[in-house]
Amino acid sequence: MKRLFAPLARARTWSETLHLLLDLPLGIAWFTIVVTGLSLGAGLVVLALIGLVVLVATVFAGRLIGIVERARARALLGIEVPPPLPAESRHEQGNWRRIKAMLLDAPGWKGLGYGVIMLPLGIMNFTIVVTLWSIALAGTSYPLWGWATPQNNWYGHPVHGWIKTGWISGAFVVGVLVLIAVPHVVRGLAAVDRGLIKGLLGGSPAAELRQRVESLTVSRDASVDIAESERRRIERDLHDGVQAQLVTLAMDLGMARQKLAAGHDADPAVLALVERAHDDSKRAVSELRNLVRGIHPAVLTDRGLDAAVSALAARSPIPVEVNISLATRPPATLESAAYFVIAEALTNAAKHSGASLIRVDARVVDGRLRVEVSDDGCGGADAEHGGGLAGLAGRLAAVEGRLRVASPIGGPTAVLAELPLPPSTAWPPPAARTS
Repeated sequence: MKRLFAPLARARTWSETLHLLLDLPLGIAWFTIVVTGLSLGAGLVVLALIGLVVLVATVFAGRLIGIVERARARALLGIEVPPPLPAESRHEQGNWRRIKAMLLDAPGWKGLGYGVIMLPLGIMNFTIVVTLWSIALAGTSYPLWGWATPQNNWYGHPVHGWIKTGWISGAFVVGVLVLIAVPHVVRGLAAVDRGLIKGLLGGSPAAELRQRVESLTVSRDASVDIAESERRRIERDLHDGVQAQLVTLAMDLGMARQKLAAGHDADPAVLALVERAHDDSKRAVSELRNLVRGIHPAVLTDRGLDAAVSALAARSPIPVEVNISLATRPPATLESAAYFVIAEALTNAAKHSGASLIRVDARVVDGRLRVEVSDDGCGGADAEHGGGLAGLAGRLAAVEGRLRVASPIGGPTAVLAELPLPPSTAWPPPAARTS
C-alpha cells in the first residue's frame, strides 16, 4: 500500500505537474508570437526590407523559445538539453547573405514549430492534469464535506441513510484510484514533453560533430602551415645568415693561408692551424648546406616538385628514373610532404637496398596525389619500428595522408604515399615527363 502512494511524496511528481500546467499559458504565448510574426512578415514581404526584418526577428524568436523551454525543462523536468550550435550568420559576408543565413536558421524554425505544437499540446496536458487532480482531490476529501451537501436520486428526490453513505464511499474509492494513477499519467505526459524538447530544441549530435571536425581541421591546417612557415624561416635565416658568414670566413682563411704559404718566415705550426681551420670551415659550409636543403630546399619553393626531385635524382649514387605527371603544383604543404617522402625513400635505398635502379612516380589518382618510390633491391624496409619511414608516416598523417610500405625480404621495395588534394588541384594529369 505504501508503494502505491509513494510517487505522491516525490518532488518529481509535483514539478512535472507544474511543468504540464505551464504548457497552456506558454503554448498560448508561443503560438501568438509565431502566428503573428510569420503572418506580419509574410504580409509585409512586398515591402522587402521591413518584411524580411520581421521574418528574421520571428526566426530569432524561435531560438528564444528554445532558450526559455530548455531552462524550464532543466528546472522542472530535471533534464539538461544541450543548446543548438550558434547561428552561422556572423561568418557570412554581406548583408543579404547574413539575412539569408538567419532566415534559414534551422534551430530557429524548430523553435517556431515547437511553439505551434505547444498550443494543442498545452490544452490537452492542462485539461488532463487539472481534471485528474480535481477528481483525485475531490474524491479523497469527499467524506469530510460530502455529508453537508444534499444528494439526489435519479428523480431529483433527496436521499438519506445508507444510500448517501454508499454514494460518499464510492466517490472516495474513485478518488483514491485516480490519486494512485495521477503520478503515472503525469509522468507519461512529461515524457512526451521531454521528447519534444530534446527533438526540436536540443542540439544535433551530428551537427556538433561536423562542426568539431571542421574546427579541428582548420586548427590542424593552421598548425601545419605555421610549422611549414617556421621551417622556411629557419632555412632562410641559415642560408642568408650563417651560411653566408661561413663562406666569408672560409674565403678569408683561404687568403690567409695563401699569404702564409707565400711568406718565407711563416711559422709552420701557424700555417697548419690555418689550413685545418680552412678545411673545417669548408666542411661546415657543406654540412650547413645539406642541413638547409633537408629543412626545405629552395628549388622546391622556386621550381616545384619536378625540379626538386630531379635534383635529388642527380645526387643519388643509384640511377633514378623520375616520372612526374602533375597538371599544376599542389599546395605547398602537400608538395613539401611529397618531396620528403621521395627524399627519405631515396636515402634509404642508397644506404640499405643495394638496388641497381630506383623509380619515382608522382601523379594524381582519384583526387589524391599518389607518390611511389620503388627499387629492385634486397627489401626489408620497415615503417613501423622507428626510423625515417616512421617519421614520414607521422608527417603524412598531419595532412590526412597515408604511407604504405611493401618490402619483403629479398625485395623489391615499394614506398607509396597518398595525399588528399583540394578540388581545385585534382585535375587530370598531363603527359608524363620521364628522366
